[in-house]
Amino acid sequence: MESVEMRTGKERLKEKLKKQQEIYASVKTGDTDAVCYKEFQNGEWGTDDANYTNRLRLAYYLLYWKTGEEDVIAWLFQEELKDRERNSFQGIGSTIRILTGLLQKYNADHKYDELFGRAKNANFDCACGYDAADVVDDDFEKNDLLDCIYLCRELEYRDVMGALVDEWKDRARREANWKTSGRSMLTGFNTYLGREAENEELYREQLAETLAAGGGRTKEIISAYRDMIHYYLRVENEERAAHYCRMVIETTDYRQVRTLRLFGDILEGCMEVVVLEPFGTSDLWEWTKKELQSEPQRNRYGNLYTKGIAAGRAVGDLYAEELEKEYLNRRREWGLGGVSV
Repeated sequence: MESVEMRTGKERLKEKLKKQQEIYASVKTGDTDAVCYKEFQNGEWGTDDANYTNRLRLAYYLLYWKTGEEDVIAWLFQEELKDRERNSFQGIGSTIRILTGLLQKYNADHKYDELFGRAKNANFDCACGYDAADVVDDDFEKNDLLDCIYLCRELEYRDVMGALVDEWKDRARREANWKTSGRSMLTGFNTYLGREAENEELYREQLAETLAAGGGRTKEIISAYRDMIHYYLRVENEERAAHYCRMVIETTDYRQVRTLRLFGDILEGCMEVVVLEPFGTSDLWEWTKKELQSEPQRNRYGNLYTKGIAAGRAVGDLYAEELEKEYLNRRREWGLGGVSV
């Protein structure tokens, strides 16, 4: 018997999806607990569905194995509709697209047109982007390595995704375009997989290469510093984050990107450092405070306010109270109402 190690990541993904046959068999016998709509309140987003991913996995199985009885597909479609209509995040998602394509095979007499109409009107995103005539490719073998990685991410198959990323990384590093896009993708994959430790060297490489290139690449340089700062914040290394905050302030003409969100990212990073390590970062707070005060009020957004208020409070600066009053007034202007900060 072939070992797991000898199988490619793509083969392992296919095997994992094939196991959905057991879920499908259970649904046909009336055991729908794993894939029916289960509403819950997600603390981050609001109304959510605990079975969304399970239903997505089953939908992909039905698509790639070209199976599924009409009544089961129609029932799954209606369960997915409940989520599209009630989910606070809204969105379209792959599940409804896949099930639409499967159900279209049984729609010669237009008996499912009403359901497709409900899907179109389920939420704002569906109204803008759902099309019952869209075709979803049902050939699994057409997926390349990157397709399989993104598929694993969508299906939350982290174990198989890790193997696929390792395959892709070894291949991508040998290609000419590695430096331009591969590194950025790999850091994103590592973050999702909980491999943040592997990203430190990648961000260092990115910064070193960007600095070496020079030649008026201010935006790229500041972006590379931003990535370093936020990396160290994610891994809770405030000292290193503060170090790179100071470097970007002292060595770059950051005013060239004042009008870009990138500048806001640098401000946010500095404020987060101050909150986490208020002692020894007074220089970062004074710089941030000065930049906030010179920033036109119309350009200030929510995170600049909330993080500025938190940083000001951390160092005991009364400017935090001024920021809070302004923020509450802005929220009222935005129609969001007052809120304690």
